[in-house]
Amino acid sequence: MVSLKEVHELGTELEQWLRMRVHPIAVKMLKSKEEVPEGAIIPTRDWKHKYALCQSFAKSQRDGLTIAMFKEDLWCFEPVIGLGLAEPNQYFLEGHHRYPDSVRELKAAGEWCRNMPQLEYGLYKGIVSAPVNTCNFMPDVIVMHVNGMMMSQLLIVKCWIDGKDVYSQLSGHAVCVYAVVPPLLKRECAVSIPCKGDRRLASAQDDEIIFTLLPEMLPDFIAGTKFLQEHNWGIPMIQEYKEEYDLKPEYAKIGEMLGMDLKKSPPRPQAYQKY
Repeated sequence: MVSLKEVHELGTELEQWLRMRVHPIAVKMLKSKEEVPEGAIIPTRDWKHKYALCQSFAKSQRDGLTIAMFKEDLWCFEPVIGLGLAEPNQYFLEGHHRYPDSVRELKAAGEWCRNMPQLEYGLYKGIVSAPVNTCNFMPDVIVMHVNGMMMSQLLIVKCWIDGKDVYSQLSGHAVCVYAVVPPLLKRECAVSIPCKGDRRLASAQDDEIIFTLLPEMLPDFIAGTKFLQEHNWGIPMIQEYKEEYDLKPEYAKIGEMLGMDLKKSPPRPQAYQKY
């Protein structure tokens, strides 16, 4: 088990190694208002406004704020259901908020609603987020907006740790739910896609994807970044446009076992160029 100090240090090291544009955020589910961390902002109490959960996450990752959200603070209902702060009603389960604007048939809309990840109703009352380098609580999960190159690196590190791919439930909707709930339930890493709300209302960029990991994984992730950096798998990623590039010995060995001809072609004479 990692300490809060290690979460701060290792989370910061991962952020710096990836060259992230925003902070990874620590996210924790709250069972009561008594669990709200000291100094946390509660939107309806402190700002006299309600917000979507993606907006509070954005304020944590971009502005460095610690924000606790309860049912009465949330403007969007999908995390209310997804986080188990209210029971899904029949109208939601039939798909009426998705049909007809983003799903062509009500039946299909209901299919999505019934399959949206959900925590058990009544288990939690709220959620809190803060930058991973300053959070004053032990997170349940760490959520990161990254670009494609950063995602590749995180998945390579994950494979270095245990050889396992990441299997995720992907949707173009409700990313605040998909980034938090499946990793909490399965206790494993997840990939999710910013939804329309995250992009329109919370400044998610066109090239961003979301990676979620568990805090106890941080020591292995940092060990992986150091190993891969030392073995030419790190950042910046080498780019070369070269035919018959040099193969690593094991790549060549397996290719030859498969009957591939991996002898390099003789060099071609250089064409004369006019300048």
